[in-house]
Amino acid sequence: ELAIAALGGQSAIASLLAHGLRVVAYALLYQAVFNAGIRQPFDRSQEAERRLRESESRLVLLGRNLPHSVLYQVVREADGRTHFMHISDSVERVHGLRAEDVLRDPAVLYRQIVAEDREAFWRLEQASQASMTSLETVFRARRADGQIRWMHLSASPRRLGDGRVMWDGVHTDITEHRVAQDAAHAHEALLANLLRQLPGGVTRLDRDLRVLYVNDQEARWLSSIPQALQGSLWEDKVPTALAVRARPHFAKAFAGETAVFEYRLDEAEGARYRQVTVAPESTGEQGVATVVLFSYDLTPLKRIEEELAHQKAHLARVVNAMPDMVFLKDAQGVYLSVNPVFERFAGRPERDIVGGSDFDLVPAEIAASFRRHDQRAMQAWQPLVYEETLTFAEDGYQGQFETIKTPIRDLTGRVTGVLGVCRDITDRKRAEQEIERLAFYDALTGLPNRRLLLDRLQRSIAACQRTKNLGALLFIDLDNFKDLNDTLGHDMGDQLLAQVAARLVASVREADTVARFGGDEFVVMLEALAPELQDAAAQAETVAEKLLASLNQPFELDGGQHYSTPSIGITLFGDERLSVDELLKRADLAMYQAKAAGRNTQRFFDPDMQAAVNARSNLEADLRQGLARGELLVHYQPVVDHQARLLGAEALVRWRHPQRGMISPAEFIPLAEQTGLILPLGQYVLQTACEQLQRWSQHSATAHLSISVNVSARQFRQSGFVAEVLQALRSHQADPRKLKLELTESLLLGDIEDTIARMEQLKGEGVGFALDDFGTGYSSLSYLKRLPLDQVKIDQGFVRDVLTDPNDAAIVRTILALAHSLDLQVVAEGVETAGQLTFLRLHGCEAFQGYLFGRPEPIDKFAADLLAPPASAPAGGAAP
Repeated sequence: ELAIAALGGQSAIASLLAHGLRVVAYALLYQAVFNAGIRQPFDRSQEAERRLRESESRLVLLGRNLPHSVLYQVVREADGRTHFMHISDSVERVHGLRAEDVLRDPAVLYRQIVAEDREAFWRLEQASQASMTSLETVFRARRADGQIRWMHLSASPRRLGDGRVMWDGVHTDITEHRVAQDAAHAHEALLANLLRQLPGGVTRLDRDLRVLYVNDQEARWLSSIPQALQGSLWEDKVPTALAVRARPHFAKAFAGETAVFEYRLDEAEGARYRQVTVAPESTGEQGVATVVLFSYDLTPLKRIEEELAHQKAHLARVVNAMPDMVFLKDAQGVYLSVNPVFERFAGRPERDIVGGSDFDLVPAEIAASFRRHDQRAMQAWQPLVYEETLTFAEDGYQGQFETIKTPIRDLTGRVTGVLGVCRDITDRKRAEQEIERLAFYDALTGLPNRRLLLDRLQRSIAACQRTKNLGALLFIDLDNFKDLNDTLGHDMGDQLLAQVAARLVASVREADTVARFGGDEFVVMLEALAPELQDAAAQAETVAEKLLASLNQPFELDGGQHYSTPSIGITLFGDERLSVDELLKRADLAMYQAKAAGRNTQRFFDPDMQAAVNARSNLEADLRQGLARGELLVHYQPVVDHQARLLGAEALVRWRHPQRGMISPAEFIPLAEQTGLILPLGQYVLQTACEQLQRWSQHSATAHLSISVNVSARQFRQSGFVAEVLQALRSHQADPRKLKLELTESLLLGDIEDTIARMEQLKGEGVGFALDDFGTGYSSLSYLKRLPLDQVKIDQGFVRDVLTDPNDAAIVRTILALAHSLDLQVVAEGVETAGQLTFLRLHGCEAFQGYLFGRPEPIDKFAADLLAPPASAPAGGAAP
């Protein structure tokens, strides 16, 4: 009881120990009672029975004083039957069973043992009987009320004779202690696992620095295991240098204060750093008995610090090497650091700048501007970017700088300063201006180019919609500029264009735009004209006349004078919504009308012009489709001699439009010339003519006939023209001597030598040449003499009035006489009356073509009217 009292009032573990002591004491007492009472033989005397009754009474009293324990005597007979000799009344409190029920049927108590523990219990009981040793075990019992309780059993066996064995025992309900023990074990396991999982090392030492505990991490650092380190001296397990360094810190910790120190270990893979915290564990009357060491590996942090220091040094070198000014200020505008470029700007070293402000470096108004930008930067969350002009104090250099100021914030987001970078962008600005000039201005004249004009015109159109004022667009083309380039060279042409640009700019207001549109084309855009259409037109006309007068003055080109005239097309804008392209088309169309009116004049856009352009555009589209769909046909007009005998035919192209019917060649041939469609059209006529010559060659009645094909100047100038003609003849096996190519006099205006060479090449293959519409062009007699011609054709304009106009009659007689002198055949075109025929015959003309002999017709009708099948033609033979 003294031991129990000494342990009372302590922890749950002490309470458990106290309870165990009570159980042991009662067990010893219980055994003493039996030793004094019932160890006598069963044939004992009355005195013995008295003692037995007294001992039983004491057992009953003892059982009542153990509320959570059951005292019992159980006997196993020689035949294996088991029965209780005694069991205390506390069995009802512990198991929920009455003592008399258990004495009557011991199985009710055994059945309470849970099935998982029952077999182990019986094995231990049999082992105790066999070896006559004490039986001690823990098992679970299911009480009568269903609760499962933990029981601790302790019993001692003794032999009674006749093969019987008796156990004196006690079992106690230890459920509460078991739960407390499991909780304590769980807490200890949790704490041990926590210490095991810590990233650092934990060591517990006593005053002798003997290891009481070490976690796994610390044991790994010491190249050992926890079990091997416990009980050893800490100084024997660590490097000597560490032990020496730690001694003053241990002294401080055992004095009741926490100490912290770092140390370095040099290992094969490099230096390692650790921080150790030595904390006193508890302080009592005898002072601190134990201390705990918490160790953390600082190597990654140290390496980061070293890297940061290296980067900081590298950054400092980079900043010092930068061509930009770099500076750092605090929130009050005081300089904290600057680089060498900033030193040159300020004209003083960094030591004289740091600690001062802008007011110490530059004039007050400039410093105030710098400070305002600093404040704007500190109020923004994004870097502040702006441009400024700065002058270096060191050498007076002045340039354009781009400044970027970034707010510096601490971890709480509070602004602590400003980082500034000033970059010299003077060269970049110049390059941008040059790029803009190249992108938006003409390199030769310095005027806005087409791109800038279109942009300004778009803006002007929008402005007219707002202000209700009108504007005008003047499209200017220099007349005969190509002749200047071809005769005097492109350098002279460039000089002329530059002078024209200068005169145009001088003739308009500063707010107006003069642009070079391309080549020798200029555009003048007049803005803010009168809101009324007539007034605005008058203003535009006045400017146009001024431009005409200015450009009609002679130009000085390399000491000589040159005259150049313009054709100006004018259109107004602002009264209706039109696109930029539409306005330019209108001005361009008006300019062409000015050229058609004789050049060196101006014309306003007229809607009728647009209608004609649309009609021309539609006709061009139809012509392209007509070529693709085979709507173009070849008709033949007969050519006869003075006796009306058929000599051949002229191949003439005709167009049967699916909606408009037959379209006059005078309407679509010029369009084909302008658009380039004359090339596929001419090739089609040539191929068709060659095919017809081959057919005629198969019949004696038509084998002598020839076909004339008109060739345009554009077609003749094609590099592959000669090869195309020869290929057409070969592919259709046509006789080259029966093919005549009719050329116009306009062909003589080009390269005459090239023309003669091409004609002679074809002439060598047998192809003949005729000069069409002779007398209407500008042909020179010297050229006419050199050309390898076979024939000239008198234009029908002279033939028509040969009987009524003496001039036409004289021209016809002259042409005939000239042709005869040059040994050229003559064909008169447009012969429609017998009188014309008689006149022509009288003056020596030997071949004729005109309505008098036949109109142009398809080949089938041409053959039916003028060609009779030969009498010897085979049956079923078709007319050619």
